[in-house]
Amino acid sequence: MERKELENKGRDIDWHALEVPEVLDLLGTSASQGLSEEEASARLHRYGHNRIREEKPPHPLAIFLNQFRDFMIYVLLAAALVSGLVLRELLDAAVIMCIVVANGILGFVQEYRAEKALESLRRLSAPTARVIRGGNERIIPSQDLVPGDLILLEAGDRIPADARVLESHGLRADEASLTGESDSVEKRPHTLRGEDLPLGDQVNMVFTGTHIVHGRGSAVVVETGKRTQLGRIAEMIGEAEEEKTPLQRELARTGKRIALLCLGVCAVVFLLGGLRGQEWSQMFLFSVSLAVAAIPEGLPAIVTIALALGVRRMADRNALLRRLPAVETLGCADVICTDKTGTLTRNQMMVQEIHIPGLPPLRLSGNGPGQAREEPAFQALLATAVLCNDAREQGGEFLGEGTEVGLLRMARDLGFSREEASALLPRVEEIPFESERKMMSTIHALPGEGALPFVLPADGFPYLLLCKGAPEAVLERCDRVMTPEGPRELSGEEREHLCGLAEDMAGRSLRTLAFACRFLEEIPKEVPLEGLERSLVFLGMVGMMDPPRPEVFEALDKCRRAGIRVVMITGDHAATARSIASELGILTPGKEMITGVELARLSEEELAERVEDIAVYARVSPADKVKIVRAWKSRGKTVAMTGDGVNDAPALKSADIGVAMGITGTDVSKEASDMVLADDNFATIVNAVEEGRVIYDNLKKFIYFLLSCNMSEVATMFLGMLLASVTPLRAVQILWMNLVTDGFPAMALGVDTPAPDIMSRPPRDPSEGILSWEKQAYIILQGAVLSLGALTAFLVSRYVMFPSHLAMAQTVTFTTLVFSQLMHAFNSRSETLTLAEMPMAGNRALPAALAASAGLQALVVTVPPVMRLFGTADIGAAGWGLALACSLFPVALIDRLKVLRRKGRHSSRA
Repeated sequence: MERKELENKGRDIDWHALEVPEVLDLLGTSASQGLSEEEASARLHRYGHNRIREEKPPHPLAIFLNQFRDFMIYVLLAAALVSGLVLRELLDAAVIMCIVVANGILGFVQEYRAEKALESLRRLSAPTARVIRGGNERIIPSQDLVPGDLILLEAGDRIPADARVLESHGLRADEASLTGESDSVEKRPHTLRGEDLPLGDQVNMVFTGTHIVHGRGSAVVVETGKRTQLGRIAEMIGEAEEEKTPLQRELARTGKRIALLCLGVCAVVFLLGGLRGQEWSQMFLFSVSLAVAAIPEGLPAIVTIALALGVRRMADRNALLRRLPAVETLGCADVICTDKTGTLTRNQMMVQEIHIPGLPPLRLSGNGPGQAREEPAFQALLATAVLCNDAREQGGEFLGEGTEVGLLRMARDLGFSREEASALLPRVEEIPFESERKMMSTIHALPGEGALPFVLPADGFPYLLLCKGAPEAVLERCDRVMTPEGPRELSGEEREHLCGLAEDMAGRSLRTLAFACRFLEEIPKEVPLEGLERSLVFLGMVGMMDPPRPEVFEALDKCRRAGIRVVMITGDHAATARSIASELGILTPGKEMITGVELARLSEEELAERVEDIAVYARVSPADKVKIVRAWKSRGKTVAMTGDGVNDAPALKSADIGVAMGITGTDVSKEASDMVLADDNFATIVNAVEEGRVIYDNLKKFIYFLLSCNMSEVATMFLGMLLASVTPLRAVQILWMNLVTDGFPAMALGVDTPAPDIMSRPPRDPSEGILSWEKQAYIILQGAVLSLGALTAFLVSRYVMFPSHLAMAQTVTFTTLVFSQLMHAFNSRSETLTLAEMPMAGNRALPAALAASAGLQALVVTVPPVMRLFGTADIGAAGWGLALACSLFPVALIDRLKVLRRKGRHSSRA
């Protein structure tokens, strides 16, 4: 078949809806012989390798250079060039360049790591596959598979390509990482009717990246590479646009405004000085120095360091952040879209209830060992549950199909030994599970003599048949029932009661399994063993579910108090989703649940109108999850998405912040996420929200501190030149001042203690920037007050104390401004509380940082070699006294301004 014809037919085809002969004919292959080697080679040449989409990644150098495409960086680079080439201030130029390059490296590392998401998807592909080619079985690299290849599957195999099932013998696949459904899916070859069936309902298909947990079978490959479901997810990840966090956007706007304002002020100073008769060359150099003072070149580095310190604190609380700037986004999250399986629930099928006729029901907590009953009927059910079971224990972990693993876990928690039971009753034959019978059975050899500890005497029978399956299927084959007194006839009334009990359990989203047994005189050789499944003794039923994590209840309650909306998005069945969501308090009166089919009928605009009323989405696909995230974002919400499977990756990348599970999460989800929960504990998300809010509060503190300090430098330089026609500070002193005051004190503010009401506030509006007009005005006022002290010190020292020594006047001004800025850090801890109202013990790092900065400043103005480097002079006791007095005055004045501002707010509210 020609490739063009195949692609035209296959582009929109529903493979599950075709009869097997149609599929084979369309693919030009044979169910017994497969493809010939020649045809397979030709198709490999035509279709390409079975690999996820591989685009040529951007060159590392291009990624690195892209980090410098920022207006603020351009201005800094220009200042560095002028400082080094024109002013010959090599120290200034070197420090500026180091800061710029360091920030570029940090940005490069973050962006480069994001490219690993597609590599993780490629690693999920099975490395080898068993195929039939030319009638012979072969093992080939999975990347060499082509449409039409016949593949053989058995328990433990990872599916190498999307394929249509041709033959199934108890074949079950674990598709949790693709569909989110915790229970394995039985695979059958029969044709399904209906278009656009969810992946979880396409039981005659197997998909790349999932794996077989039970049985064996064969399938014909229908899609390879990027046309598989996994490949389409890779395409969606590639298409999802990386968005900047609110803080990144705000800092970009702030940096641009500051740079533009700075250039404007420099131009005014340049023109004003020239018109006043100053040398144009001198005024140009002075304007550049003013630009260095105005631009907070330390801001990006300090923000990055503060975020890194916050990330370390989050790591201590099991939240591992992959992108530094994204930490604050979680702090302003309005909505958390969370997957059910493995996130809200344990991703483990666990027995919740055990019902045995004649005995009170036993309800299990699932939190550890319980007490098994000694009644023979109870022991018989436990023996059947562990012996009629293909799961196994290896290295302390259970391996196998989820339901069977849940039965083994139940027996272990109740203290029932599978090893002893297996030794007493060795398996000699089995009847595999089939969907038509809805049950499986095993045959065991009985001991030669004596009574069994868990059933009545065998009366000489050599074999015991043990059965488990759907309650309706098992009950249909039972004519007796086990009671504490022994087996007796199963009446019609009791049969109806048991069927009603099974329906009630199913209505509560419990997966129900019934158990039965029968003694055998022999194992027939000539007739099908399925015929033995009759005249059974009914033993009882169990109800299973994937239960919620215990800690999730408190975590969700904290989210509600913090004003964060939690939405459950799952690929599981609607009934299960409704039950879990109602139990957790996610689905409350007034909120609704919709399925993937209903969601597909809604346009993005219609969904955006209804999205705030929908609390649960069931049976959804990966594209649906992205659609939901976009709908919330269109409402102006900041959306966090948690998940652990391949199916979550596109939404994790499209959300404002993606949160992956560290233990159960796939590599794909981790690489596509912004944050990974190391303990898979949903409660950790609440800790991350709190830490995000604390970090953002602290970011505001030091940003306001930095900008008010830089404003004081600009005002001091500008007004000092106007009043005295000389520069109050040298360029290298300004840069040193920025490093000393913007470094340690700012970092100490970044680790300040959280406010008591941090988790009682509603989420912060991301459009409410850090620098509102009111904030900007207050920052300018603080900067003016700080510069008032420095200008007073400059004018007094220049015209009164040291009239003929400009260097001494500059040193006094330099010291005054540094010390006033350092003490201003205490004011910056709170916008409303005064120094007397703030506990000093709350932030031990700040006094230490201020002491270190003050010590460095003392070195600059007292150690001769360093003094020569920075152009400072000995100012004597009088100069020190003036500097200290002029440093304390602005700090005290700003402290009093807080009181006046607070009173003004109270009076306006009144």
